[in-house]
Amino acid sequence: MNELIREYPILNNDKIILRKMTEADAKRLSEITSQKSVYATLPTFLFELRYEDKREVITHLDDECLGQEGSLLLGVYLSDEPEKLIGIAEIYNYEENKRKASIGYRIDEAYHGRGIATEVTALLKDYLIGELGLKTITAHVLSDNAASARVLTKNGFADKYPGLYEDWGFDELMLTDKYAFKSDWTDGMDVQDKLPEVRVEQFVMAYEAEQDRIRAMLPDGYTSLRPVLRINAEIRNDSVLYVEFNTPVESDGRRGWLNIANWKSSRDDIRFERSDDGTVTINAPFLELSYKGIGLEGGCPAEKDNEGCYYIGNDLEFRPAETINENKEFCDCTFKWKFHEGDAEGVSQSKTLPAYYKEPLHDYPKCALSAENAAAIPCRQVLGTYIVRFKRKQA
Repeated sequence: MNELIREYPILNNDKIILRKMTEADAKRLSEITSQKSVYATLPTFLFELRYEDKREVITHLDDECLGQEGSLLLGVYLSDEPEKLIGIAEIYNYEENKRKASIGYRIDEAYHGRGIATEVTALLKDYLIGELGLKTITAHVLSDNAASARVLTKNGFADKYPGLYEDWGFDELMLTDKYAFKSDWTDGMDVQDKLPEVRVEQFVMAYEAEQDRIRAMLPDGYTSLRPVLRINAEIRNDSVLYVEFNTPVESDGRRGWLNIANWKSSRDDIRFERSDDGTVTINAPFLELSYKGIGLEGGCPAEKDNEGCYYIGNDLEFRPAETINENKEFCDCTFKWKFHEGDAEGVSQSKTLPAYYKEPLHDYPKCALSAENAAAIPCRQVLGTYIVRFKRKQA
């Protein structure tokens, strides 16, 4: 890295600043590196973990980190609080002949959900591609780290090498995904035009559940719109299975779906089979679901107030609703959650039923927003099911 960067840059926008750390940051660095929730999804051999006394980390940034290992660590600060360290940004693995480098970040848990990781990634990408002329940037994340995956895809990275096993210093190899961004994706063409086209079969089903119990799961700032839980399943290129579990909410004046949990066949024990009669069966240790189109086309009333979907993680993301112009085909389905005995299950009724807002009647104790807690709420009736098949540009 010393052939690429001979001095520490100062990168900033109206929200954050990236700059070299000083000895004054040692206390905050110690606090951040002690957070297990932050470092549980990161390699154990990161430079800031090498010395117990974080003053030593900062002292040796030049000679050991940048000088010997070619890795550049920058402190992350808020623009309106520029002296308080809230995270670390990293540039490493510079390959001069390929004009390529890797990036990473770690953010204080108190600042998760504020879009900071997305801003850090954008500043690093713009600096390496726009100012230093690199051709490729890569980032490695654990395959089950959905929050970091969303940060990268929002910045135009594509999951080019999924399902790699890498040594991160743990007792066993870790399943990771390698994301990449290339400079020529922005040369005279929109990034979306460079992305591969994916064939999608999307199955959507919604069922009615007690709204007060749904309210008990919702984080502060979210209001339940209807007594509804929804399962979305996507089969991509007839090989990859992706499943989401959602509920309709309103937050900050926007009405959409709040993601409770999601699973992907490349990282989770979830799979599908397609029978000769067209029935698709999805199986996981926690879910059984089957569906089959019945040849009738139509729409779904639940989508009328859908502006998008909220994803809660290290970075809060609101993903705008996808525009799908293809016709929907109604289908029959059965489902059964299997986290615990007595979890919700149901069978469709060959028709679409409405579900209206219910005034609060019961004040249940607050509980975590999780698939296990949502699946424990009994299904009163399946409201509607359909399949839609289309093509999407997929990062």
